[in-house]
Amino acid sequence: MNMLLLLLLHLAAALGAYLLLKINAPAAALVGAMFGVVIFFVATGTTVPYPRTLRLFAQVLSGLIIGMRFSRRDLDTLKTMAGPALLLIALVVVVNLSFSFFMFEATDFNYMTSLFTTGLGGVSDLALIATDFGADMEQVALLQLFRLVTVVIVFPPLIKAMLGSRTRFAAAPKPVGSAVAKVRYSSLASVSTILVAFIGGWAFDALHIPAGGILGSIITTALWNILTPWAATPASMKSVAQTMAGAYIGSNLTVATLLQIKVLFIPYLVLVLEIFVMAYLGAWLFTRIFKFDWPTALFCSAPGGIQVMGLIGEDLGLDPPKIVLMHTVRILGTLTILPILAHLLG
Repeated sequence: MNMLLLLLLHLAAALGAYLLLKINAPAAALVGAMFGVVIFFVATGTTVPYPRTLRLFAQVLSGLIIGMRFSRRDLDTLKTMAGPALLLIALVVVVNLSFSFFMFEATDFNYMTSLFTTGLGGVSDLALIATDFGADMEQVALLQLFRLVTVVIVFPPLIKAMLGSRTRFAAAPKPVGSAVAKVRYSSLASVSTILVAFIGGWAFDALHIPAGGILGSIITTALWNILTPWAATPASMKSVAQTMAGAYIGSNLTVATLLQIKVLFIPYLVLVLEIFVMAYLGAWLFTRIFKFDWPTALFCSAPGGIQVMGLIGEDLGLDPPKIVLMHTVRILGTLTILPILAHLLG
């Protein structure tokens, strides 16, 4: 029965992605798939847990798409990212602490629940850590999920409006007639690249590295793309990756979860305010101090997931290496520092 529901869930995701792709909506496949799954759950009154294997599969595909955007030129850019990374960690700590006290005063949450619901790390990771410090894991998980969904829905249209018609990088010219060109765009090159991405994602996940599936896939794909002429992906792979990511996010938005919005309305408003403070304050600092362009700075600061922000940033033609690095720093920094703060403040 679960297999049939999973098949129908992905068909609903694919239909939603197709409809939004037809109207050229921002992050069309991801957002369309997410809402397709939600509508499927509401219409059928059913839910189905999303298998961990499929979640890892979705992460690896996302990492594959993001990793393919890395080039030798990006390595020089990333060498200059120590300053922005340190600023981001400091900003995350200040914003998290400030809004944890605000959440504590504005709601009936205990302080640990307030601290972890306003944390700016990974959705599932924070929920799992929260229980060790006396926080309410369900409330943390729900509000962290609402944070991710809010960023996915709100920021792509904002960025697209800022960019106007310049929504994508210009396509790199293909070397016509060369042996490299023939290899790069062959089916064999695509298969080898996908295999490399899965090896990296599986290895990092097996080592229990946070967000290991996507980080491993990004790293191995980027290295494959930089060091060899045999890196390629099918043109449809980006839409497939976004559809899988949207299906996973949508599978967490069951009818019961959506009904919790009424109960958690005030905490959710606090969280929305935190999202915009973090995004716009971070973007302002990055543009003033490090001369980032505004759309990329905003996407580096907006607290979504690595997978989601990397995919959407790539889709909108921003600077994926910067975005991925900054979100990796934010999530790993939060997972490292937040337990220490919880211990000190507990």
